[in-house]
Order: sequence, then C-alpha cells, then structure tokens
Amino acid sequence: MGQYNIEPLFLKSSGETLGADFYRPAKVRKPAVIIMAHGFAGERKFSLPDTAAAFAEAGYAVVLFDYRGFGGSTGKPRELVSAPNHVADWKAVLTQVKKRKDVDTSRIVLWGMSMSGGHVITTAAREKGIAAIIGLVPHVDGFASAMMYPKHLLPRATALALQDLAGSKIGRDPIRIPVVAEQGLRCLTGDDCYAGYMQMVPKGSSWVGLVPARIIITVNQYRPTKEAAKVQCPALVIAAQQDSLIPLSATRKAAAKIKQVEYLEWPIGHFDLLQGRWFEEGIRVQLAFLKKHIG
Repeated sequence: MGQYNIEPLFLKSSGETLGADFYRPAKVRKPAVIIMAHGFAGERKFSLPDTAAAFAEAGYAVVLFDYRGFGGSTGKPRELVSAPNHVADWKAVLTQVKKRKDVDTSRIVLWGMSMSGGHVITTAAREKGIAAIIGLVPHVDGFASAMMYPKHLLPRATALALQDLAGSKIGRDPIRIPVVAEQGLRCLTGDDCYAGYMQMVPKGSSWVGLVPARIIITVNQYRPTKEAAKVQCPALVIAAQQDSLIPLSATRKAAAKIKQVEYLEWPIGHFDLLQGRWFEEGIRVQLAFLKKHIG
C-alpha cells in the first residue's frame, strides 16, 4: 500500500472558510485528485477518512472538506443543511483545486454519498473540467424521498419547518430538530438510520445533531435527477436495494439519464457502504472504475 501525508487545507466559499484535509500520495508527482464531502448533516471526520485513505494509498490525492457551518468550517447558522449552499461550496472547492500546481487538474473526480451524491451529479451537470464522478446511494430526488417520510410525523415537522423558515427571514435563531433519534420527530426516520448514522460519528465528537427545521421543506425542492442528463463525464452510481431514505426507482431513473454511467444495485441498506464487507467491496469497485477512466 502506498504512503501518503495529510495536510490541513483552508478554502474559501461565499466569504466563509471551509476546513479541509489534503491527502497527498508520497510517491506520485502529480496525482489525479478526488474531491469529497459528506452527506446529510455530516462532517468530514464521519467515516470518510477511511475512504480517503484508501484512495490516497492507491495513489490519488484527495481533498476532503466540510460545508460552511459544519465541522471545521466557519458559517452561521451552524449545521444548516442547504442544498444551494452546499452546491456553491462544491463549485468553490472545485475552482480552487483547478488552480493547484501539485495535482493533475485534467483528472479531477467528484465523490459523494447520500446527499453529497446528489451534489456531485448537480456539480458535474453545471461545471466543466470534471473527469469522473462517483455517487454512492445518492440523493437524487427530494420530492421522491419526501414521500417516504412517516405521515404521522409530517404535520409537526412541517409546522416547525415553516416557523423556522419564517424566523430566518427576520433574523431569529433557528428552530432545530434532530438529524436522527431512536423515536419521535427527526429528519432521517428509516429503521436503520439511528444506528447507521451514529456509527459514523467519532468518539469525542462535539457534533450535536440538531439542524434547522427548514430542511424538511427545502429538501423537497432539491432534485438532482432533473439535471442528470447534462452530466458528460463517466459516472459510477451504486444504489442500495434496501435503502430506507432513497427510493430505488428514483435512483434508477436518474442513473439512466447519465450517458456514461456504470450503475450497480447491491442488497444493502443506506449506510452499509461505510464499513465491513460492503465497504471493502465498494472500495474495490471504485478503484477499478477510477483506474479504467482516469488511470
């Protein structure tokens, strides 16, 4: 396995500073570079260092960053899940990576999982200079995912979301709801979500897991599938047949729109690609895809 170094990196986006880690392979002069960020309300330290390390060991540079308001990045309100803000952060990071002299900027790959899997589709549809994208269990259609939200929680969630959204217009502090919980009102409600999400959070993390409630409404409007046909680069999409958050039919529909797609469905849940057997299999497939398309 190849050696690599991890260096702190600070990037700019809309006046905020994004905290990031730069994984630099030790023996590759100008490596291809993979840009990575987490999914819904996640921080870069949540499980993703294992994936970044696997790529770096294989000879790829990695830029792993936090969105504004999350982890090591500046920005308020904290933990605001905002698709437009996230996509703007992706564009800003991509623009700055393109200016680096120590990586091969003709071989830039975007990597995302869950909500960030949708962001890489959106970014690749809008921006030039992307060699390939990887989307694991990607969020492709907020409206379709909203149909899976429990009906008995919807009235209270919607009421809080509307209050939070209205309050944000006049500068009030956010009204917050849990990202996950064992029961009660929460954002991610699948049977596997609490255990699956919490296993990502490192011990000693200061993560609180409470996000502004407006996301319950605004996420419905985020539909990367509507731009998927504009993606011109090769794409690897891995879907979970037992996904409790992303309708499989929506993922199939979005993937079918991408001209150069390698689409796989595995008998797994939403969080299974982050550890164990399916993590290892996922890394093997991703490295094969990268070798095929960017060397």
